[in-house]
Amino acid sequence: MTSEKLGSLLLKKMEITPGELSLALAVQGSQVEKERLGTILGHYDLLSEEALAHSLAEQSGWVVFDEELVADPEAVHHLGLPFAREHNVVPVRSLEGLRFVLGDPFDMQATDHVMALFGPGAVFRTGLPRMIAAALRLIEKAATALTDQGRGQEVIDDVQLLLDEAVASDATDIHIEPSAKAVEVRLRIDGVLRFHRCFPLKDHARLVNIFFNRAQISAGDFMKFHDARFEHAAGARKVDVRLSHIPAINGPSLVLRLLDKTRAALSLGSLGYARAHEAVIERALQKPHGIILLTGPTGCGKTTSLYAMIGRLKDIGAKVVSVEDPVEVRLPLVTQVPVDIRKGHDFHQVTRALLRHDPDIILVGEIRDEKTAAEAVRAAITGHRVFSTLHTSDAASAILRLGDLGVDHSCIANTLTCVISQRLVRKLCPHCRREEFVTPASVPQEERGYLSSPGQIVYRAQRQGCARCREGYSGRTVIAEALLIDDEIRFMIEQRLIHEVFLKVKERQGMLSMRRDAARLVEEGVTSLDEAVRVVGG
Repeated sequence: MTSEKLGSLLLKKMEITPGELSLALAVQGSQVEKERLGTILGHYDLLSEEALAHSLAEQSGWVVFDEELVADPEAVHHLGLPFAREHNVVPVRSLEGLRFVLGDPFDMQATDHVMALFGPGAVFRTGLPRMIAAALRLIEKAATALTDQGRGQEVIDDVQLLLDEAVASDATDIHIEPSAKAVEVRLRIDGVLRFHRCFPLKDHARLVNIFFNRAQISAGDFMKFHDARFEHAAGARKVDVRLSHIPAINGPSLVLRLLDKTRAALSLGSLGYARAHEAVIERALQKPHGIILLTGPTGCGKTTSLYAMIGRLKDIGAKVVSVEDPVEVRLPLVTQVPVDIRKGHDFHQVTRALLRHDPDIILVGEIRDEKTAAEAVRAAITGHRVFSTLHTSDAASAILRLGDLGVDHSCIANTLTCVISQRLVRKLCPHCRREEFVTPASVPQEERGYLSSPGQIVYRAQRQGCARCREGYSGRTVIAEALLIDDEIRFMIEQRLIHEVFLKVKERQGMLSMRRDAARLVEEGVTSLDEAVRVVGG
């Protein structure tokens, strides 16, 4: 244990700079209810959770808990789940016995409460707040599932519970679809729709009107198409819900997209890009100006990747602004402006206004029309770094799409820096995946393109799954292809030789193509042949 203040300790360990410490102390000094210094540094992305945990451990004389964080349900119940969430403390069974892992070792209320319940001999460890929160969410999900079994039909029209269940399951979408027999609810989890529950048809109109009321849509207005949004709080997690309604043949059909406003932006290195792709992205990020585009279908992680790239570049000395629809994650040190068509704030108007704020970096959530494309190109030409997304199937098609949006090919050639096209594939559960030796002759035709040798070991999902996964899969990772615009490709674009660009990309990509990236994950046992075919094709 040391009496040295955290700021001095972090400076000595070169985890932060004097300027960053000055910023955090100034913010702390301006607060009525002062936050801890580590919390403020983390909010501004100036200090990682790992670095903070080790520094707090050094300060307190505790040890960082480095085993898998699996909460002890009985101990959590005894401690109280609301208290555990509020103070970010989780009891775990380790090889050494029961240990209490805290995000803040100086939370005296938490340590006193634990010792009052479990005795003065309770052993404490420091841990990463996000890992503690994840362990508590698993306990909360299990408790919710047990509660649901006993309530049955009592909650068939309980919208609050449905939203809570979706958030607890980490679903990205809720699909509410009436059929001739019932109202079927499916959740999209890890990119795949899964049946969740049914509502009786007699409750359909009331169910839809509850959502309409929260989204400020007139009750009973079922014959029009609607796009709206509202916020929902599921415990400590706040989500932005985007509602889309269509008048289907069996009645109103809803899709609710859930965007977790409390989740933190991920680091570039944690997204799962292949090393070759990371190298291309790093080279593109070093360019002082130009446009970096992320392409792919809805739900492929484009915005998450953009946030990670912005996080890689932003610091106190850079002015970063964004226009988004909606703002999915709150980014410190970034001025974020939401699109609001009703107020006349669309992408191109906000982008033009942002240029007057003398930004170094601009994030345009999506280039969806000619005016937005023109503003993004204008920003890049005038020396700004611009990040945005397009809906195209591959990297080279982004050039065609910009041309379709009226951007002159010489402007494309002189402003486009890099295009990354990506998808998300489900990861096999490492605890229940099964091993299989295959040859090209033993697998379907569509799977053969993902085999790297005449005979190799691959892994398949256990359809029944296990306690740690869903049908043999757990989580997702990215596959991609990255096209760096060099002088050769720039010349082809200027000369409108787009077909030649496609040929050059195909020749050059090799192991960097999306198919080969998927094959790499198959070979490493990260994903399955089935999943590669499902996402990329045969």
